[in-house]
Amino acid sequence: MRIDNLRKHQITESYIKGIGSNTANQELTEVFARFNKLSGNTQHDTAIIQKWTGLMEAEGEDFDVFGHMQTDNLIDAGEDSIDTDTDCVLTIDPPNKKLEIAVNAQSLSLPAGYTCPFANVCKSMASRHGKPFKDGKKIKDMGDVRCYAAGEEARFKNVRAKRWTNYDLLRGLGDDVKAITDLILRSIKFYEQEREKINTLRIHESGDFYSQAYFDGWLEAAKQRPQILFYAYTKSIEYVGNRSDDMPKNFRITGSVGGMQDDMIKLFGLRSATIVNDPEEAAAKRLPVDVNDTMAAYGDQDFGLLLHGTQSKESGNTSQAQKNSKLVKGVNKSRKVDFDWMNTQRKKYVD
Repeated sequence: MRIDNLRKHQITESYIKGIGSNTANQELTEVFARFNKLSGNTQHDTAIIQKWTGLMEAEGEDFDVFGHMQTDNLIDAGEDSIDTDTDCVLTIDPPNKKLEIAVNAQSLSLPAGYTCPFANVCKSMASRHGKPFKDGKKIKDMGDVRCYAAGEEARFKNVRAKRWTNYDLLRGLGDDVKAITDLILRSIKFYEQEREKINTLRIHESGDFYSQAYFDGWLEAAKQRPQILFYAYTKSIEYVGNRSDDMPKNFRITGSVGGMQDDMIKLFGLRSATIVNDPEEAAAKRLPVDVNDTMAAYGDQDFGLLLHGTQSKESGNTSQAQKNSKLVKGVNKSRKVDFDWMNTQRKKYVD
């Protein structure tokens, strides 16, 4: 999307409520907003603002604004800003409720199904323009499980639009790995310039590595940003296998079972994620269940993912999937955000 069309962060009542009545806190919040340093994560932002208020009082005239901004990852020292008049970037989404609670990961997505060349069990796609397919349905299911991301695209026009914009920008670069890498890095840089430093990035809440060149672009981006933990689920196992001797430690890949290349997952030494109908099936298969991406981002073992979202009527799985969704939300709602724990886990894989 065009950068100059993006909305700037504004101060909301939630920030004022979070920081309390302290005048210094409120003044700092206004400064952070003016320079686009509010991340959108109220708890994270208010913690830094309150920390800064204490530092200002303690250090007085010796308070080093730029030094603390670098320490708290609010600016990139020595980097030029993105050209907001001429450049285009991919849309990176801030952490959603599930990803925020345990990994605090931003994400970048592509259209479901269309960019999943090796999907099988869960291959679904929504009509690009929101109109029904010839059979009258807005989602085309080609497997036994409906992809949750396809359902999002069918329901929400803005979600569908930004994923297609990302895909159009990327495929317009063909197989030019350097150009793909540059676009990814510019997009990360812009997000950090406008919102917050990225510590963990999930590649694809929707979509997959649709070509070797595209996978290689992410691989090179991970090498050039070793302080970011990149992670992804994929059914494009051959693309990973072709680069198995060149994978940096901050580029964590989980093989997604249910594709056309399942037999390659163990061949290339990848962890696997398997969709299970309920916790009982996971227990029978001796798979721990990942409800918030902690195992995908930080773990070293195979794990299960509960079937969730709205499934097709033909599958008969909607009731169980919705039950699982409530279970996952309940678990995450009861969990407290622990940034120290996240940073400890992340530092195992980043420089």
